[in-house]
Amino acid sequence: MTKLRKLTAIVIAMTMILTMVSCAGGKGGSKDDKVTIGYIGPLTGDSSPWGIVERQAVEMYVNDVNAAGGINGKKIDFKVYDTAGDSVQTTNAARKAIQKDGVKAFIGPDASTSAIALGEVCAEYGVPFISTCATNYKVTQQEDGSVLPYSFRICLSDPQIMAAVAEYAHEVLKIQKVAIIYSVGDDYSVGCQQNFTDAFKECGGEVVTTQAYQSGDVDFRAQLTNIKSYDFDALFIPATYKELGLIANQARALGMKQRFLGPDCWLTGDLLKIAAKSVEGGMFAVCLNTDSEVLNDFKAKFKKKYDYDPAGVGTDAFLAADAFIIVKNAIEKADSLDSKVIAKKIEETKDLDCLTGKISYNPKTHNPIRETIIYTIKDGKFVNIDTYTPKIVKR
Repeated sequence: MTKLRKLTAIVIAMTMILTMVSCAGGKGGSKDDKVTIGYIGPLTGDSSPWGIVERQAVEMYVNDVNAAGGINGKKIDFKVYDTAGDSVQTTNAARKAIQKDGVKAFIGPDASTSAIALGEVCAEYGVPFISTCATNYKVTQQEDGSVLPYSFRICLSDPQIMAAVAEYAHEVLKIQKVAIIYSVGDDYSVGCQQNFTDAFKECGGEVVTTQAYQSGDVDFRAQLTNIKSYDFDALFIPATYKELGLIANQARALGMKQRFLGPDCWLTGDLLKIAAKSVEGGMFAVCLNTDSEVLNDFKAKFKKKYDYDPAGVGTDAFLAADAFIIVKNAIEKADSLDSKVIAKKIEETKDLDCLTGKISYNPKTHNPIRETIIYTIKDGKFVNIDTYTPKIVKR
């Protein structure tokens, strides 16, 4: 064989090898034979019960979809990222997910501070996410009200939930004067306080005093003693179960008899373990009824797989399932792995059959259109007492 023929043969062989490697995409196969979806949320730390139940709910759906052939013939590569409830860790995890793992859409996180941090990264790379329980309006909207194109939520927003709590308290429970205690270091608590105050005043109610504490505080007696000196009908406490339990127990120990009001995060079984007597008669609102019969099959399947009732942790598992169904539908409709196209299809979601019912998105806010469910705490249990649609929603 002449030198020219040898050289030609070598070039052809190398070209074939490169082509084969390119087609194979390495050991994992072609980049186009899978779709990478990420769950991001608190898997460690105080908020881990919510992150874990959300991850498990999504994982259960992913396994079923993959067993049925995947999305448009592509198997789901499910990646999981821990925020530990920290915005910096959220940012770092999101960059790794997008840059190294090729995540096309996220489900989660559960908290407003983490979701706002995630939103900044997703805006930079054009990757959508659907938060499960992040209610602060800044998760999906700018200060001027304009929508963030890659940020969505599956729960109701603070303005939606707080309008329902404020209106129901004033119009149905006939509460006229309210005191407030909230955390200045938590976006969720701040957002609830601001939106409740605005809605309650617009209803004609009066906020007699607003007392603040720092996140992580465990002694609230100074603020509560100050509050006790006012004339009021109810105390609004936008706090998760640990702080709420401490505040409620300390308030009752100081002789405070008034009803407590709160946001959706109250719906967790751990609250009843630490403060059931103190929060008796409390009222709050959530975006779905966890006792609904439509959730029974999901609950049974979840309990069989993970050996506990997801409703005991609140609404998180059901909302995470809804978010996955919406992401899956968007990818199917997009027929593309272009994250920008997927984001647009999420925005166009209309009357989609999800776990908790039909869901549509308001394209101007990226908030879902849902009813509000009113709960009270009676005899140490959460009791669904009403369905309410508020008239006043600022955003």
